[in-house]
Order: sequence, then structure tokens, then C-alpha cells
Amino acid sequence: MKTTASQFELYRYQLLPIDRFLQGDLWSGISSIEELISKKNELFSSALSEVDHFANSKIETATKCLYSKNDFFLFRIAANRSLHRETKEFKEEYIDNWPSVLVAIWNNPEIQMFAIQRRTTAFSSTEAVVKLILETLRSPLSNFHLRAIHEPIVERKVFWDIVEKYEGKIKKLEFEFITPNMANISGNLPENLKEFAKATNSVKNKIDIESDSESNLHIEKNNSTISALSDYTSDGGGNIAIKVSGLSKKINTSKTVKHIEISEMELQGTAEEVADILKEIMR
Repeated sequence: MKTTASQFELYRYQLLPIDRFLQGDLWSGISSIEELISKKNELFSSALSEVDHFANSKIETATKCLYSKNDFFLFRIAANRSLHRETKEFKEEYIDNWPSVLVAIWNNPEIQMFAIQRRTTAFSSTEAVVKLILETLRSPLSNFHLRAIHEPIVERKVFWDIVEKYEGKIKKLEFEFITPNMANISGNLPENLKEFAKATNSVKNKIDIESDSESNLHIEKNNSTISALSDYTSDGGGNIAIKVSGLSKKINTSKTVKHIEISEMELQGTAEEVADILKEIMR
């Protein structure tokens, strides 16, 4: 008998000061940007605890926190997808329907990750769930002078597979990356690039390289800057848009979201058991 499994897609979030150069008390005793950054995950957990449910003006939702321990949270979020049907009495009726997804949030400062169950009957995409959560958290995080920005996590080989496939045809690369504050995923980025982003108070940054119209880009793995940008964006720090000769649309690496799978049988366990399984495979 074949075992069915649920797919969870992975996203990284980074917590950045709204303004690195703001003077005076930032929030209840926090007096410097450095102190704010050191306490960002504690404040993110506090913002999560303030929220009763994740919602926006476009869809009616219901939220239940199933598990919360230390820096790991497990929620179930349902969307109102009422069904319309016609009866044999020639009448129309709507049936209540609330399909849901499991959402794990690992708020460890070295991880900062979402794992969202993919279930299109509930939400059109997993990223729609991430946006729903962060939209809800926007106001409480603003009170702490913080902003949460997300990007999909992508297998590192995705970029290099594209480079290999279209060798001799790549005209332009557009690297878009979040100003880094997670040392474990940004360690290979050139220091001057990181310092420049922070010094200019930027949140997102873009580096474009483009060949002459009659030539193409020469991309090698031993190019330390390209490799560093590729690794950082793949680990959830941004996106690479690739313009290929002969293709009308750019290829975006962020469209290929990394995922993990859990058997439906394992998902029937207790909330703590499901949380433990997710933590193990999210590492």
C-alpha cells in the first residue's frame, strides 16, 4: 500500500530595523540599533503571541496555535472556502468548508524559517500563507521598529543547473538580496557588500550584470562573488533573475521553492510529535 505524504515548502524570514539611523529610545528600554538586533527574535515571538489569528481583508480565516515551545511554533490556519451546490429540489445552497494548512515557524536566530503545508484547496500557494502571516505581524513588529522580509529557500544547484543548461545564451543576471543580518547564511558575502548595504540603510539591494547585445555573460563557479550571491539568495536571502537569449521571460530562481515531505500517518500524531518531526527535517 502506497503511503501518501504532505509537502511543506520552506521560506526564510529576516528581521531588519525599519531605520538603522533612528535616534532615541526605539522601544521600551531598547536604546540602540545593536541592542534591537540582538533582541529581534525575542520581539518577533512577542509579536506572534499578540496575534489571535492571521487574517487580511481578502479572505476569512481561522487560526489555532497547536504548539509553542521555546523558539518553535506550530499553527493550523484555515480559509473559508464555502461550497456552492444545487439540490434536487432545484434550490441553491452554500456548505461551510474550511480547508486548513499546517504552518511551522522556527524562530531560532540562526534559522528563522517557515515550513508551510502545500494545499491548494485552502490557499493558492504557500507564499500566500507567508504573506498573510507577515501582513498580520506588520503592525506589532512596527511597534518594535522591526520589519520581517521573506524569501523562498531554493536548492543551491538550481542556479548552476540553469547556467549549465543555457551556457552561451545568458545575457543578464539580476541579483536581488535582502540586507543580511544572519551570519550563518551570509558568511561568504563580501564584507564591503554587507557594509555598503547597512551604511546606506537599505532593506533590499540589486546588482545587475549584463553582456553586450552581441555577446553573452561568462559565468564560472570559481567566481567568488557570483558564488557567494548565488549561495546567499538560494538560502533564502533573495532571488536571481536570469535573462536568456531566445526566451521572452526571465527565469527566476525563487520560483523553485525547496520542500520537505511528511507522511500523512506522521501528521496524525500529537502536535508535539509533528513539531519534532518538522524540526528534524527543517535543520
